[in-house]
Amino acid sequence: MDKTSRDYVVCLCNKVTRGEIEDIIKEKGYTDLKTFCEETKIGKKCGGCREDIQMILDEMAE
Repeated sequence: MDKTSRDYVVCLCNKVTRGEIEDIIKEKGYTDLKTFCEETKIGKKCGGCREDIQMILDEMAE
């Protein structure tokens, strides 16, 4: 599946989609990865999705 799709599962550990991450970022106003991961617990288990989360944060900051 395309990583730009809202249905793309970014965080496999927590089964969180790109669309859900985008919605959380919009709602809470997150701008940095550390705060996002600490407060949502997304990206905290294995960390394999942090690069994708950072990419989404960067895209939404533009």
